[in-house]
Amino acid sequence: MKRARNIQSAHFCQPSAVTYCATILLLLLAGLGFSAQAAFAQTGYSGIFGGGPYYKSPSVSIPEIEKSGFTEAIVWSVEVSSVGDLNFNGEFPLTSGGVYVGNETYPNFAADLATLKQGSVQRVTFSIGSSNYGDWEDITALVEAQGTGPGSILYQDFQALKAAIPALDAIDFDDENSYNLPTTVQFGVMLGNLGYHVLPDAYDNSSYWMSVVSETNSELPGTVDGVHLQVYAGGAGNDPCAAEWNFGSVPVFPGLWDRGNTPGRVKSMMTAWHTQCGIVGGFMWLYDDFEGTGKAAKFAKSIDDAVGIGGFFLSGPSSVSVEQGKSAKATIAVADFGTFDGTVSLALSALPNGVTATIAPGSGKKQKVTFKASADAQTGSSSVTVTGTSGAITQTFTFTLVVS
Repeated sequence: MKRARNIQSAHFCQPSAVTYCATILLLLLAGLGFSAQAAFAQTGYSGIFGGGPYYKSPSVSIPEIEKSGFTEAIVWSVEVSSVGDLNFNGEFPLTSGGVYVGNETYPNFAADLATLKQGSVQRVTFSIGSSNYGDWEDITALVEAQGTGPGSILYQDFQALKAAIPALDAIDFDDENSYNLPTTVQFGVMLGNLGYHVLPDAYDNSSYWMSVVSETNSELPGTVDGVHLQVYAGGAGNDPCAAEWNFGSVPVFPGLWDRGNTPGRVKSMMTAWHTQCGIVGGFMWLYDDFEGTGKAAKFAKSIDDAVGIGGFFLSGPSSVSVEQGKSAKATIAVADFGTFDGTVSLALSALPNGVTATIAPGSGKKQKVTFKASADAQTGSSSVTVTGTSGAITQTFTFTLVVS
């Protein structure tokens, strides 16, 4: 049976306005086309949940989130059918019979997610479930009937998903009504063995999520490496610094809704939690509310600045062409995000015979590189690796150099 998704509200239970306002008050009182992943220094993530925009309007959403400063892109919500097929929001089939079918609806989806990682995004996460009844009940039934071995439909689904979308790193567990510990742990360990990280997406039932984290990591250490904690709507009374949400070495990333929260207020709340208990990340719900408005970068900066996330990414031409006996120039742009304020130095790997490169002195946001080819320089195409370094932060990427 098809379960409807209301992308504005189905993520959580209904809010308690009094608790929500009280929580906010207390916290306020508390005191050039080069392709590369961003280099950054952090121990957590600044995440942004979004639904349809990630696949319906990639011409807007992908460049906006790529350059936003958010370091985790969370695509919501994967539905799981009774036969194990996966589908985004009842409108974007992902798998059928254990085979990836996403290209039939959005053929550029995998490439678009890879593009996110050319900017500030370091992790792509898919979120399973919502407050709607069914997804996690179906997972429980499938695990109990088939297990989680290579012959099970869930194993085949997520293996196919990983192969089709290499940029996909993690799975978010948004179970708000099933809470079956044995099957959830089995499912989490299966995902870990397939190369995924797992993040619970909790708004209540802390003891249950404590057990999920401890038992999953006991069976496969490191699988659960963070917890998304809803601190809005049904979870408005949650305090990420409270003992009930202390997962030990597994960090908690509290989340806030943009409705009723300005970037300034988000920064104040995240800063208070960072000061009180050392949170190293957080997230925003919901990108669908402010897609294309410019607010993504503002909300990302509010979290990054509050918890100390920062880094840089590079852009420039995907290829550079130079003729024998001539020279060519390229500009490499350095874009920083969050708390990063360092100087980036560039170095190039070995070049074809007869070709030299000079990086202009300086360390600005745009650095010039001049390539010179001798009259008998080796012709053809070759890959050149550029390394950007700032202290302990290093970024590498490649571009194509064409000599003719």
